[in-house]
Parts: sequence; structure tokens; C-alpha cells
Amino acid sequence: MTNSSVPYGRFTSPISADALASAGIRIPGLIADKKKGVLYHIEGRPSEDGRSTLVLNAVVEHPLLATFNISSSVHEYGGAPATVFDGVIVFTDSKDKRVYVVKGGDKEVCAVTPVDSVARYADFDVHPSKEFVVAVQESHLENGDVVNKLVIVSLTGDIREPKVVAAGNDFYAAPRFSPDGKNIVWIEWSLPEMPWTKSSLHLADVEGAGSFNSPRIIASGDFSVSQPRWSTANDLYFASDETGYYNLYRHILASGKTSPLVSTPFQGDFSFPDWTLGQHKYDFLSSGNIVAGHHNKDGTGSISLIDPVNGVMTRLVHGQIVDSLVTVDDRVYIVAGTPTSPLVLSQVLLNDTLTEVVEVKELKTTTEGLKGLNIEEWVSVAEAIEFPTQKGLTAFGFFYGPKNPNHTATGLPPLIVLAHGGPTAASDCILSPAIQFWTSRGFAVFDVNYGGSSGFGREYRDRLNGQWGIVDVADVCNGALYLAGQGRVDKDRMCITGGSAGGFTTLAALAFRPDVFAVGASKYGISDLKSLAELTHKFESKYLDLVLGTVGMEKEEVEKIYRERSPIHHVGKIRAPLLVLQGSKDRVVPEDQAEAIARAINTKGGIVEYELFEGEGHGWKMANTIKKSVEAELKFYLKHLHI
Repeated sequence: MTNSSVPYGRFTSPISADALASAGIRIPGLIADKKKGVLYHIEGRPSEDGRSTLVLNAVVEHPLLATFNISSSVHEYGGAPATVFDGVIVFTDSKDKRVYVVKGGDKEVCAVTPVDSVARYADFDVHPSKEFVVAVQESHLENGDVVNKLVIVSLTGDIREPKVVAAGNDFYAAPRFSPDGKNIVWIEWSLPEMPWTKSSLHLADVEGAGSFNSPRIIASGDFSVSQPRWSTANDLYFASDETGYYNLYRHILASGKTSPLVSTPFQGDFSFPDWTLGQHKYDFLSSGNIVAGHHNKDGTGSISLIDPVNGVMTRLVHGQIVDSLVTVDDRVYIVAGTPTSPLVLSQVLLNDTLTEVVEVKELKTTTEGLKGLNIEEWVSVAEAIEFPTQKGLTAFGFFYGPKNPNHTATGLPPLIVLAHGGPTAASDCILSPAIQFWTSRGFAVFDVNYGGSSGFGREYRDRLNGQWGIVDVADVCNGALYLAGQGRVDKDRMCITGGSAGGFTTLAALAFRPDVFAVGASKYGISDLKSLAELTHKFESKYLDLVLGTVGMEKEEVEKIYRERSPIHHVGKIRAPLLVLQGSKDRVVPEDQAEAIARAINTKGGIVEYELFEGEGHGWKMANTIKKSVEAELKFYLKHLHI
């Protein structure tokens, strides 16, 4: 039954805050035990206060791991907290940071690293002998220094101190043994670089109990590398953005020759910036071909088959935006979503010749927030928008109009602009219950991929270099004004929200473009760049120099830019009511940032509400936080948009 008298924003929706909070899980990584033919995945559970565990064959938690929280905090953002090889499970626990092992047939979990208050571990790979595992070790010393290394951890005998096998550089990632165990590859990078700005690929021989000999560089230059991986034939593959996009390459050990897999460079990305460890978007089939998920230049996603012999790439499935992909005995598993399906763990069934897709079979969804709803009636499908922005350039975003079969309204809908984090991250068009929460209530949503976002090539990503707080602010504002100019949203009722770096963009837009947005909501957002620079963790310790353009500047010049672009110093310009949401255990953006902006606006007589979520970290992982956050945001928008 249609009720035309209900205004936009007040539509009755079956997509509740409770559903968003309690019906979801996270699947941050797939793990293939190729020896045993078993699929595992890491599963984060908001209903268990964000605890992560290891699940077998998409169904059941490993019975010995119910008391552990399998999560890493290396680089603070973590990733790759576990691996499995031939029945040997190696993982790290978030509580004590130690490394543990479960061997096939074992009935208990055994620690293999000593009690150590300073060491963290991640990104494991078990040697084919199963006698030791390589890992990234990050030690947080009492004097404040953070030291990263590659170490070998013994899986036999008594607990011993890990053996250092690579040290001296600022960061290490993705150590991977060759199938015959004779070689190992890994990635390194040095400050002030980030892993996606400039990194190098290294190779060494493995001898004895994990000694690395004859180290040499395989790929290095003014580009980045990602996802090194070995084929069963002991050929080395990796992704590099040397062409301007992340393409795949093969290195032949015998000849020392490196060449691109596809004869004509692909205008899309087979990899993404490595904010977390363990990215896995391509794998091998027994035919020798490679199956890979990739982002296309238009913001969509696909799965393609690549023949490394003739360099031919054939699209298998279009529309699947792949977060993770592995193969197990020619079974292809993906965590992916589409504009009409949320992130789902699925099996891609191939035909007998492994050249065509027969079916994409859903195994486990990450959310039940839309359960029981008719997708065609309720879901607002993403519409790709390209809009004009500053300097004659264009930027991108995904627009979602209001949609509710039981309500209509007169006039134009209010708009919520989403500014993603990173800022070197991206928004995608995967069906998100969190976005449908708003569209089903009568809000329009615009998810902006401002200049600096990933998935559109390196040139687009580099737009933000030296321009953070300028390019991103211009793009979110110009995107909103473009939609208003097209008559699709109400210009006087436009909101902006974002978390982390997106929170900074939100605050900066409200301060420097106070004429655009009527309301704002910052979630664990950055308000003071100087404070962030002084307190931030090692991984991002020089990132500000890159995105603010302060490399090589004198201290006075740097502090001038900090002051010019920090919203905390321009609160007097903020006219829009602001909601500030923050976690008390956030180590990336400490609560001081949120408290400072809220206090400053309040002192200036502005309208601000501040809510601190106890026990929550950077990004909402706890069900109660997810629920309270979205409820607070909805209440705030309705109140200050006068709906």
C-alpha cells in the first residue's frame, strides 16, 4: 500500500539497525590448503564483539579455535593472521600476539613463539618440509621504535626465539616459499613510501633450516608490486602498476626473464593498494591458466581467464567485484559481490575444460540484512556517475536513489554523500545493506570516488598527492552540486559523512565549503593533522608527507600546511550541525581527535553531538556499535534536516 503523505527520510523500512548489526559477518581472507584440498576462511563476527576465527569449507569453525581471536595488528591494519598447508594450521592470536600451530591429527593448539610483549606476527607461509614457517614480525619497543623483519619460526621441538632472515628495511610483506621449497620471494619498501607508491620484489635461495642465501631483486623502480605467488611449475607471478594499472607478470627462474602475462597492458587493476596484508585476487588452474578477479576502468568488476603462454585474456564473468579469490583442485572460490548481491563466499563452477563458467554457487553470505526482501522492489541499484570537477577533470561515484515500494513523496530527496577512507581506497557498487538502510527510508546516497581513489589507475590515484584536503573536498562537493544541478536531489538538504580519512574529508568540506552541506557526521575522523603526524603509527608515519606535499619542507612550512588544512583550526567556518562518533580503543585515529573537534565547535557556539563507543577500535566491528552508530546518525539527520 502506497502512502504518498510520508516525507523523504521518514519512509518505513524493514532494514533495521538491528539487522545491520546482528546479521553480518566479515570474510577478510580465503585460505586454500591445496595439499589437502580444503578451503578455509577468516570470519569476523560482530555478534561476538568482533572476534575472528577460522572456518572450514564455508561451514564450521575449527573446533580447537573457539577460544581464540585470530587477528593481526601488524601495520595496525593487520591482515593475513593465518595460513594452512597440508593440514598444518598456523595463526596468531590478538590477545597475546603469539604464534600458534595445529598439526593434522593434533588435539591441542601449541604456541611456537615465546611470551613477548613487543612482537606481533602476520603473513605466514609454511615451508613444504613443514618444519618451519616464515612470517612478518613487527616489534614495538619500549623506546617507541617499531622494527619490522622477516623471521623463521620453528614448528618442531621446543619453543625458540624466531630466527631473523631479512632485516634492515622499514617494511616487509608477502613472504612466499616456492613449491619445491628451494626459493622464497617477498616484498620490501622504505619510508617515506607506501607499499602502493614504490616497493620492490626480492628473491632468495632457501637452505637448511630456513637460511636465505643469494638475495636478489626481481622488480624495482618507480612503481609498486603486490601479490607474489608461485605456480606449481615453480614460476613466479606478481602484480605491478608499472604500466599505470596493476597488471600481472611472470618471472622465469631459469632464464631470469620477467614479462607481462597479457600482451597488451590491461586498462584495469588486478590488485589494490596493500592497506592490509594477504591480498589474494588471482590463482592457478591445472590447465596452466590463471583465473583472476579485477577491477575495470569504469568501476565495475570481472573474473577473467589468462593463458600465460599466448597472452590471451578471456572474460569469464562480468559484474563480480572480487575481494578475494583462490583455487582448490580446480574449484574456484571467491568473496565477491554485485550491484544486486552483497559480498558472498561463492564457488565458481567451471566446465570440464576449465574455460567457461557453468554456475556461480553461493556458499555463505556476509549479511542477512536484506533477508526476505524482494530485491527488485526494495534495492536501489548503483548507478555509475562521472561528473565534472576542478581543473577541467572528471571524477566518479555511485548514485543510489530512494526506493521503497510502500511509499512515495513529493519534491526532491535529501542526499547523503559518502567519503570513503584511506584516502587511497575506493568505493564500489556492491549491494550494501548499510546503503539500502538509507535509500529505503527515502534518502539518496552518493558514494564518491574522489581523486586519489584506487581502481581507476595510478594517474587518478596520484591526483591526491600533495592535495589532500583540496582535491577530495572539491570532488565530494562538486559531486553533490552536480546531482543537485541535475534535479535529482534537494540542494538544501545535502549531508556528508565518512570514517577515518573520509572523516577528515567530511570535516574539511564542512569547514572550507560551508555553503554545500546542511549536516555532517564524522566517524573516527581526523581533525588535527599535526597531532596525527605526531601520534600516528609507523606504517603511515610519512603518508601525510605524500598526500600533503610536505616532503623536504622546513618545519615551519610543514606546520603552516597542517594549520591551513586541519579542520580543527577552522571550526569557526563550520555552520552545519555535526555528529562525531569515535571508538575508545582506536590506535589509528585516537579519541583525542574527536574530542578536540567536538570541544572546539561547542566553544564556538556551533551545533555538535559527540558519542564515544567504549571498547571499539578503528572502524566498527562490534554489533552494539554498528547499531548505535546508525541509529544516532539517522536521528541526527532527521532532526537537523527538519524532516
